[in-house]
Amino acid sequence: MAEHIKDTIWINSRVRMIAERKYRRNQNVSFLAVTYYSLFTIILSIFSSFYITPYPFLEQINLSASVVVLVASLVAGGFRFETSATIFRECYLKLQTLHDQDELSAAEKTTLFRQMMMDFPNHKREDYYDFIVNHTILEWKDLKNGDQKIKCTPSILLSFLVRFTCYYGLVIALFSIPIIFLAFPLFCIDNPAPIQAP
Repeated sequence: MAEHIKDTIWINSRVRMIAERKYRRNQNVSFLAVTYYSLFTIILSIFSSFYITPYPFLEQINLSASVVVLVASLVAGGFRFETSATIFRECYLKLQTLHDQDELSAAEKTTLFRQMMMDFPNHKREDYYDFIVNHTILEWKDLKNGDQKIKCTPSILLSFLVRFTCYYGLVIALFSIPIIFLAFPLFCIDNPAPIQAP
């Protein structure tokens, strides 16, 4: 490991950058979703006289949505996305500092690297896959760890595509459902028949 420790440190710092970015993204999405659905319940309450016709169970729907918003806010807080993002940021900044300390020998860097890894949580395997796809496919760059070339295998690419599609598909559905719910009566309520002159 000592002979290619700089590459190992660099790769680990980049993977933790991706982990931090994903946690911050999840934090932002969860915050926006809770705010968005809170606004949705407020709109339903204000215009309840209009929506009660197409939705006979509007009161129960609005109550259920309010409970979901409350529970979702508690669950999102329990995941501690922001705290995890801060920890990974601290980790990759220390890794970058260690990477740039050229006065240290490879053996010293290896020892410090191993000690540092014991102080911080490990990244997920999916974060490493995302790094490989971003670096080799999206940025079209070579990736090596010492003399070993790291390639994007079909399974890694498939994992990336499935997770990307599922994640953003769920986000789109999450923010589209209230719009469809509110807009549906505007287009589906029958217009009253015109009054004809005698």
